[in-house]
Amino acid sequence: MELERCRQAIESAIQSEIDARKFYEQVGERIKDSYLKEVFAEFAQEEAKHEKILTEILEQKKVNVAHFDFQTDFHVSETIKMPKVSAEMDLKSAIGLAMKNEEIAMKKYTSLAENCIDPELKSVFMSLAAMERSHKHIMEEKFVDVAYPEVW
Repeated sequence: MELERCRQAIESAIQSEIDARKFYEQVGERIKDSYLKEVFAEFAQEEAKHEKILTEILEQKKVNVAHFDFQTDFHVSETIKMPKVSAEMDLKSAIGLAMKNEEIAMKKYTSLAENCIDPELKSVFMSLAAMERSHKHIMEEKFVDVAYPEVW
């Protein structure tokens, strides 16, 4: 990936993290359920962390990338359509929405990593994809718990 394309990819990823953070904040404000408000606030904080990591890369600061689970994925989010946002959103739809958003982010970072020739930057994108996969995994577990209570 040439330098300019790499810079543009990182800037685009930063904007995606900003958009995701704002989205989670806005959904959290609209939802009446206090537990869901907390869940969405936590996701907004995670997206802010991702924004910081990417900004540090863009500013050429040293970045320490943690190791994440690159394999765990239930693929539950791939089985549902994107729920619509509403103030009366139920728990299943809210978790489904978060799950789908994490799936989209995971795929975006995976694609960026696959198209990156710089090994350090590729590692950062793979780690960001793994973070999003981890969020997706958490949401998939919660989704299964609320969407299929008869299993428990």
